[in-house]
Amino acid sequence: MNITKRTIGAAALAITLTVGGATAALAGSNNDGSAGVGRQARIAKICADPDTAIAKLTEHQTKLTDRIAELQLLRSKAESAGHTKLVARLDKRIDTLQQRLDKTTERIAGAPAWIVEHCS
Repeated sequence: MNITKRTIGAAALAITLTVGGATAALAGSNNDGSAGVGRQARIAKICADPDTAIAKLTEHQTKLTDRIAELQLLRSKAESAGHTKLVARLDKRIDTLQQRLDKTTERIAGAPAWIVEHCS
């Protein structure tokens, strides 16, 4: 049986990645269903300065709105030029950004209640 250094190295790498991946997955949450250390740190950061978190969400909402407006302008130009494939791609991108905008708007609307629930 011819076992080479490459075979042994590949096996060792596979074992290391498997064990490391399992360890990382288990470290993300506690067995009792409570939040993991990373989530608790994010909540503490938001609670330390909630105004900054809301400002970032509002800035993100503005950027999404501006990008959708740009894409709609490009879509109208492409449609008038008869570029149907480009129009379809732009429609898909606009829909994706609109979903993100809706989610961001919901987060902004729910932010005060979330802050009261988690930061009190």
